[in-house]
Amino acid sequence: MDRVSVDELRTLMDESKVNAIVDVRSPLMQASTGRIPGARTIDMQKIAESFKGVPVDGEVIVYCACPNEATAVKVAQMLRKVGYKRIRPLYGGIDAWIEAGNAVEH
Repeated sequence: MDRVSVDELRTLMDESKVNAIVDVRSPLMQASTGRIPGARTIDMQKIAESFKGVPVDGEVIVYCACPNEATAVKVAQMLRKVGYKRIRPLYGGIDAWIEAGNAVEH
């Protein structure tokens, strides 16, 4: 599955070309490290409902803190099944985002 790099995501965000950024980690993990600014939290049991208002052909970035972006890839595959076309996991997840010196929100 195609991934997005931290630098590419930063550029997409600066150019307002991302329709949704999704943090698929648990609320506890999000609270401890913070989220990428503007990222939404989703209910894994209600994926389609969590994306109401996001265009199916828009740019959606998902991230986690798993090796090889495992959970983000799983969520991306689920989103494809419900019709989303442009979903990419963030290469390196939240750890890569923070290591690059980017801000997080709590």
